[in-house]
Amino acid sequence: MTDSPAQDTPDPRSGDEPTAEELEAFDLDHDGKISIVESERARLGIVDARLEEIAEEGGLKGKLAEGAHHLLDKLDND
Repeated sequence: MTDSPAQDTPDPRSGDEPTAEELEAFDLDHDGKISIVESERARLGIVDARLEEIAEEGGLKGKLAEGAHHLLDKLDND
């Protein structure tokens, strides 16, 4: 795995076995596997958290990040 935030979550396509901690955090349907959908939802969570941080900085960039954060929340909750 690399140091980029996109690589902080396990990639089920890589063939690596997830740890117990990764299963606890990412296995939403508790089937013992982290599906591609579960992995991507975790990555979206990381992006959403970063958008929240940027939104707190204020300014134009913060307003855009706040809008993107709210949009992402709506998509994730539907």
